[in-house]
Amino acid sequence: MPSRPAKKSEALTRKQRRHLRRDQAQTRLVLAVSGVILALVVGVIGFGYVNTYFLRVNDPAAIVYGETITIGEVQKEIRYQRLQLVASYQRLNGAASAPLIDPADAAALRAQADQVKLTLSDDAALADQALTFLIDAAIARHEADLRGIIVYEEDIEAEVNSILGYIPAATLTAMPSPTKSRTPTVTATHTLTPTVTPGGPTLTPTSTETPTLTPTLTPTIGGTVTATRTSTLTPTATKIPTATPFTETAYQKYYQLYLTNIERQTGISEAEFRERVRNELFIRFVRDAVVADVKPVEEQVHLAQIVLNDETVAYRTLGRLLRGEPWNTVLQEVSVDEANKAKNGDIGWIPMSNPPTDLETQAFELEKGELSKVIQTEANTWVILKLLDKGPRPITGEKLEAAQNVAYQEWLNGIRNDTTIVDKKGVPDELIPSEPDIP
Repeated sequence: MPSRPAKKSEALTRKQRRHLRRDQAQTRLVLAVSGVILALVVGVIGFGYVNTYFLRVNDPAAIVYGETITIGEVQKEIRYQRLQLVASYQRLNGAASAPLIDPADAAALRAQADQVKLTLSDDAALADQALTFLIDAAIARHEADLRGIIVYEEDIEAEVNSILGYIPAATLTAMPSPTKSRTPTVTATHTLTPTVTPGGPTLTPTSTETPTLTPTLTPTIGGTVTATRTSTLTPTATKIPTATPFTETAYQKYYQLYLTNIERQTGISEAEFRERVRNELFIRFVRDAVVADVKPVEEQVHLAQIVLNDETVAYRTLGRLLRGEPWNTVLQEVSVDEANKAKNGDIGWIPMSNPPTDLETQAFELEKGELSKVIQTEANTWVILKLLDKGPRPITGEKLEAAQNVAYQEWLNGIRNDTTIVDKKGVPDELIPSEPDIP
């Protein structure tokens, strides 16, 4: 059977060609509009990314003495502080897992690690802390310039060595000799000890001295000398990692590894790291200069007291004293403060508390040799005070440090809160880094 001849395609009519051209034009228009919309969407997304991560980082987070602290600088500081907290968390947990560690010490170390973890979870607080550090650094630099305080390169080198636990051989001596040096003060943003990295020192747990509460005798008004709990340094078994000594060659390798780790996780270069160390030293040196004006003395009163259990007897006793009967004779006869009778009621020198008690307020109003009125105490006893002496007395240790801290914070807050000096704008939540974090 012969095959059917192929059907020839018929030529399009003019009308069909016109419709086809119109359809093609509409298709091209739809594609063009879609392309424009897609380009706009990509452009908006791209601009948002560039604006967030490249343009807005140059916006001011604060202006101090006319100097701008950018959001980008704060972001780097946040990452740096987070890195130190992560390192601290890892060291604490590592020390808590050390062989033969006392269970109580391990629990204490893990509790500290949990607190560090909690701190890492508060992005807003970390951002504020980082910005505050940079503001304080700018204030310290300005004040250092006014006071002629200089941070030398050797100061930075010594501090970096201290941070990394390196003691140069040239600084070692057979016997330590007393030298004058600036007293270091740990701040909330002080650089923490680096983490373990290949080529660096071996971390080994060592016993350190930590504050523990021990009873000390403290005089009180209106009763006998009593034991109160105060903080003193006594050796405990708490273990923390300590770097073992290493050579200069090993140190240089460790230093480069440390810087590489910092730059990889925070974006801070070696120059920026050393500049941050310079800022810490400026803060420390300026603080030392500010608190140098704090006098290591305070006003105190030297008191003796007669303690009685009955209000009527107390008023009768005061009357006898006012009529001229000898203090010691009356005291030995009526005072119920047996512990102080041998000292004729002398309870020693008393400082003013903060805030002061009513008894202290009345005691400081007395003149030398003057008797107080009958005073009822919280222990439901009645006392009569005699001012033996009054005047400035030296203070040392924790009390002096507390007074210095108060003086420095008052000075610093006065500048921080002056809006003509510090214009604190902050960092938007979406620009606060949440890395690095605990793996």
